[in-house]
Amino acid sequence: MRKETPYAYDFLWKQIEKGFYEVRKKRYRDLLERFLKDPEIRKKFEEKKDRKGRDYRGGMLEKTASVLSLALCMYDNYPEIDIDLLLTAILMNGFCSVYTKRECYEKIKDYPEIIPFLFKKKRIKPDLEITIFENLYKFDDKIYKQLKKKRGEDGT
Repeated sequence: MRKETPYAYDFLWKQIEKGFYEVRKKRYRDLLERFLKDPEIRKKFEEKKDRKGRDYRGGMLEKTASVLSLALCMYDNYPEIDIDLLLTAILMNGFCSVYTKRECYEKIKDYPEIIPFLFKKKRIKPDLEITIFENLYKFDDKIYKQLKKKRGEDGT
């Protein structure tokens, strides 16, 4: 069983930063910057496992980078998507993984449009960006599981 992401952390952080730099709305950039530039959060994020698939050190960082890349590819074909909101939700999903739900909520409570992405109980109606958000994560999970199976059950 793999103990750590096979990708260089510098590479994954470059992917994360690429997603961050695509966010144009200052309000979202300010929120994200607080997390992105905090060395303690970055270290915790590097340690965080993704329990749904990448159950190893750096798994959540790897997954967040992957889903960000998928979102950016999708945006090329569907420019009417609110990409700032979608990218912010993806990044905050990753950053919030190092906190409890209550701690995460406290950090984003002034951003009510992001809350439904991270807290399903707060959703009132289906929204295009939320639908994309959920399905990008599902798609990434399916790809990862198929690749893991192709490599052998231990994921190597």
